[in-house]
Amino acid sequence: MKCFTHADKKYFPEYNWFEKAINYPYKAPTTSFTFKNGKFYQGIHISLKDRVPIISIGSNRSPYQLKNKFGSKENLCVIPAKLYNSVVVYAASMSAYGSIPATQWPCEGSVSKLNLLWLNQDQLQIMHLSEGLGIAYNYVELDKNTVTIQEEDYSGPVFGYISTRGGYLFDGNFPLRLKNIESNTNTFLSLNEYEALNKLFLENSGCHTSLESWLKELISNKSKRLLLIDKMAKKSFLPKNAPWKILDLKVTGNNIY
Repeated sequence: MKCFTHADKKYFPEYNWFEKAINYPYKAPTTSFTFKNGKFYQGIHISLKDRVPIISIGSNRSPYQLKNKFGSKENLCVIPAKLYNSVVVYAASMSAYGSIPATQWPCEGSVSKLNLLWLNQDQLQIMHLSEGLGIAYNYVELDKNTVTIQEEDYSGPVFGYISTRGGYLFDGNFPLRLKNIESNTNTFLSLNEYEALNKLFLENSGCHTSLESWLKELISNKSKRLLLIDKMAKKSFLPKNAPWKILDLKVTGNNIY
């Protein structure tokens, strides 16, 4: 049983605030991995029984972000999966830490390499709050057969989070795909996070002379970030014939939105 360490800079980098913003959605292993008893292992080392599988389309793929959300003491597991007939695009939103987050977008014939995060019920509540449930994201159940799972015999439902505002239309008729999420489609143009943020900055820079100063203000001033999100919503689009259904769910607690 191979044990990684939390000092591994590949999966647990020591980003400053700006690096955290521009490096979304962060690096993730191509194999399964487990957080167990404060350690980080390659492979599956906990029981998945009674856990809920969540398709990880953005930073929830990464050990770095999972440690940010849950710490290293929670036992959880991630398994490689393929998502069919959807790609991962930039949402019409801005996270509290300054990244343009991801959302799922229908694309017939596409295959995206992602993973499934398996959570117990308490962890799922933490995840709902971290996703700004009902404000930034809706909790959804994916259509049957849109996800295949490696290393595990499972045929039950798969869940996920979809942006309440849909994809952001930077300067065209379609949202832009996250370049760092591997997909077989070239139907959508793709950018990495730094490129996408810089593009958004040039559209909305105002008096700021650099991407860094603009992001710093958005992170430190929630009201200005929410104003930007409202502006982005005017250039957003919700997908039609989506291969998922929105679940009516409410959660109590403080979300990070």
